[in-house]
Amino acid sequence: MNTYTITVKNDSGNQQDYALFNAAPTVINGVQKQIWSNVFATANTPPAQTAEFTVYDQYFAICGHSSGSPAGGVAVTVGQDLPVTLGVANPDGTLTPGTTLTLENSEGAPAFAAAIPSPQALANCFEIATQGDFNSKIATNDNWMIGLGGSSTGSGFTGPAATFVPEPSVHYQIQPVNTYFLTFGDYKAGNLIDRTKMANQVLLIDFDKLPNSVTVEHDAEGQLVIQK
Repeated sequence: MNTYTITVKNDSGNQQDYALFNAAPTVINGVQKQIWSNVFATANTPPAQTAEFTVYDQYFAICGHSSGSPAGGVAVTVGQDLPVTLGVANPDGTLTPGTTLTLENSEGAPAFAAAIPSPQALANCFEIATQGDFNSKIATNDNWMIGLGGSSTGSGFTGPAATFVPEPSVHYQIQPVNTYFLTFGDYKAGNLIDRTKMANQVLLIDFDKLPNSVTVEHDAEGQLVIQK
């Protein structure tokens, strides 16, 4: 299991609230509505102090509800989280499939079926296979959300990382990405976030191109800068 650490040095001269969120995962087989990032972690940080965010490549399938129609700032409540294993493309050309879970309608709420199907997910993916026992109107009107959860401890579920409204009878192949965004402002962990409507700077941190530990300075000009 890989660990990724982001240390933020608050040299802005002011108290700051930092927020970390994931880039949306790649979802194969199509999502009809937006894939939302969720605020994964926050840190209130005095001037001249540091904040530290830690994330692990430990992934979870999640289902639950948003508190209203999906939009920036709307809260997401996770009703169920289950650990998943991503599919692996082996050197000999074979595939070790990733976890497959079945999503069903449980008395009007989204839930994962107790019976776990045989793994069917593609390389670098896990799969959520939705049943046909609900329809798009139910999922939309009742604010159903499914998606990806993450861990900040390496020993269990921390919170939602990316979520979307499910459609019935779809096999979603969900591929997490190793890209994060750092910003500052008034954010709450778990809430949906719309990167296109954020007032403050958003810093991209791509761990596919960076070392597993990075330091970011929030400088006196208010800029977030990755230190070399």
